Amino acid sequence: MSVAKKRRTNTDVSIRSASNRDSAKKMVGTVLNVVITAFVLLEVTSQTEAYKTRKEVTFNWIRDSRDVSRNQTAVLLQRDGYEADRLQVLTEDGYRLTVYRMRPRKSRTNGVVVFHHGIRQSSDMWMFLGPKRSLAYQVYEAGYDVWFSNSRASRESDGHERLDRDSDHYWDFSFHEIGTRDLAAVIDYVLEVTSRPTLHFVGYSEAGSAMLALLSELPDYNGKLASVELMAPPAFMQYGQFSWIARMVQPIRALFPWSVYYARDALPTQICTIFHSECCMLFGQMNDRGNGGVGTGGRPGCFDLEDVSLKQLEHYRQIIASGRFQQFDYGYAVNLHRYKRDPPPDYCLWDVTARIGLHYSNKDRTVDYRGVEQLARKLPKVADLQKTLYKGFTHRDFYRNPKVQTSVYPNILKAIKRQSVLQ
Repeated sequence: MSVAKKRRTNTDVSIRSASNRDSAKKMVGTVLNVVITAFVLLEVTSQTEAYKTRKEVTFNWIRDSRDVSRNQTAVLLQRDGYEADRLQVLTEDGYRLTVYRMRPRKSRTNGVVVFHHGIRQSSDMWMFLGPKRSLAYQVYEAGYDVWFSNSRASRESDGHERLDRDSDHYWDFSFHEIGTRDLAAVIDYVLEVTSRPTLHFVGYSEAGSAMLALLSELPDYNGKLASVELMAPPAFMQYGQFSWIARMVQPIRALFPWSVYYARDALPTQICTIFHSECCMLFGQMNDRGNGGVGTGGRPGCFDLEDVSLKQLEHYRQIIASGRFQQFDYGYAVNLHRYKRDPPPDYCLWDVTARIGLHYSNKDRTVDYRGVEQLARKLPKVADLQKTLYKGFTHRDFYRNPKVQTSVYPNILKAIKRQSVLQ
């Protein structure tokens, strides 16, 4: 065979091999496209059927049906030698909130102080350090009328007038509703019962977000607060340890919006299956269950999302990813209908004129100190703002580390006393 024929033969073989490889690639690509399309269609169909069945958006989580104590705060107060009245506050949208009032042993002439808990917590968190050390007890012994409030998410609250606690509609809320509905109702109730013109507010973690939302959206409440002391308040959270998780979820959220809204546990389960240790860290920051927490029942497992709405978590994910303290992002169409704009508006922090105290730490990886300082810069200059940076405390140390009783708590008590004199 001549050299030219050999070359032509080799060339033909190479062309056929390349053609076969291209065909194989095309076939694999076609198969993958078919598989992906089938998966998406099945997912869309199943989610559509689920949506048709439920009819409405859901922010529910598959919840533990076991009974929990609805009176844990009173039990702990009695354990520590105090008595309390358990009262009920009804919100405008029908939630029955539980509030406790410590029974005075003597005349409470110094003023009224309301304590509010963080996410995944109830008012029993304020008893964690026990007698003489917990901030609430120190304030009570200083002669103040002490109240504890519970949000609609709290296991100590008494549900809803019409909605079942396990229903989808019950859990359609974030810190926005906790502020504008729950805290508003509690403040009005306490002022009416005590016949006081103003009260002092002390909040931890999510209570800060909720209070800022209330004062921004309903500015009249600024005049009802003698002082507001916020420990580790989440507002600008883009600097924290979970920013990369929040940004990673964003494209998934854009592609599969139903995985948050139309499936009870689709997105959290899938993400936390892949990033298990990160989810343990994330939800561990929000939860004391299984870690020796007070009155929690100690349910095992790090991925425990009882007593929380997916909308609460999604709202925080949004403000972490966006770097803005903004209202809830429902997506383009709903945003236009609800807010008349897209993206959703920022909270009007320039309307916050109450006296604000910010207490934060350089070691808090959930609410980074840079975010709190950004919040301080955003608040108007007319507000009487005090900010105090503490060294070495983590996010949960603000209510569970004994060292805060000699550093953080004296500053809060001094601020309350100072504003009481000015009233």
